[in-house]
Amino acid sequence: MQKKLLSSIPSGHDGDGYVTIGGKVCAAFKIASVSAEIKVTSEKRRFLGERMAQNAPRAMEGVGKISYYHTTAALMDAMKSYREGGEYPAITIQYHADGDGGRCEVVLRRVVLDQISFGKIDDNSDDAIINQSGFTFDDFDVIERF
Repeated sequence: MQKKLLSSIPSGHDGDGYVTIGGKVCAAFKIASVSAEIKVTSEKRRFLGERMAQNAPRAMEGVGKISYYHTTAALMDAMKSYREGGEYPAITIQYHADGDGGRCEVVLRRVVLDQISFGKIDDNSDDAIINQSGFTFDDFDVIERF
């Protein structure tokens, strides 16, 4: 196996979150960190007379965690609209990682955030406020591969 250089492995340092409100795409937040994964649901069955169980993939679920900074009120406005009888906002998370070995860019679609933060105040900190949430997503694309 050829030696892999650390510099050729992408670092994860870029990303944004978008929300569609009334057909208009708004940059709603800046990503501090995001991790997304596919969980596979499988069926396990051991047939009569067989000692080895077999597994079959049956479904996939997109899940993840995000930490983000509010950069506009777009996400809060979208949740207010949803509360008042509107549709849940179309949330898209897009991020990329770059390195000497290339770039990987991913888009997650139809994201449902578990929690929407409306901010916080902390008299022990002058740092930017970071909000955190788990999420699910229904679709994804790998735009660029490393």
